[in-house]
Amino acid sequence: MYRLFCNNKMLVCRNFFEHFLDADIDRSKLSAQLFENTLDKIKNWLENSEENLYIDDIDNDILAAVIKEIFHFAPAAGGLVLINKSIAAIERNGRVDLPKGHIEKNEPADIAAMREVNEETAISNLSIIKQLPSSHHCYLLNGQWTLKKTSWFLMKSDDEFMPKPQEEEGISKVFLLNKDNVNYFLENTYPSIRLALEEEILEIMRS
Repeated sequence: MYRLFCNNKMLVCRNFFEHFLDADIDRSKLSAQLFENTLDKIKNWLENSEENLYIDDIDNDILAAVIKEIFHFAPAAGGLVLINKSIAAIERNGRVDLPKGHIEKNEPADIAAMREVNEETAISNLSIIKQLPSSHHCYLLNGQWTLKKTSWFLMKSDDEFMPKPQEEEGISKVFLLNKDNVNYFLENTYPSIRLALEEEILEIMRS
């Protein structure tokens, strides 16, 4: 299943998976009419609808070609950082979030995730535990629809928690998630993060 957030609405493709986007597609072999119809449907959803859009009956190659036609891809990576039995979180531009940022050219996603965590929070001595589900959201930037896939990693730091928010990135606070504030975080963070990581976050809180 592929789920893409645009603000608080979601494109849901239950028979489509993100690896289809990695394949080369010969557009000449696709139905031009079905391609155009699907393109128009998704563009109309992006620009005019506030409801979720479900697409289950479109050929995967056509759907992949349409997504590639509409969006500029901006890969990112971030971390769910364990500090003892808590999780490091941030407040960015007035909204609770997790540390994350763009992957640089030829940079492995796990290295990018640790670099971004360190830059945004000053937490160091990081090590990866495992990869987590990715999140997907899109936004309009300078007239171009941009699709951001964020690769998430569970990681830990054994250093003392002495954070420093990266203020030039709009980060005003670095704080710890615990049982007292986790529900507030999940209710007020981005829907794409909640969908991808809520189960993992709550499991950590229960341990």
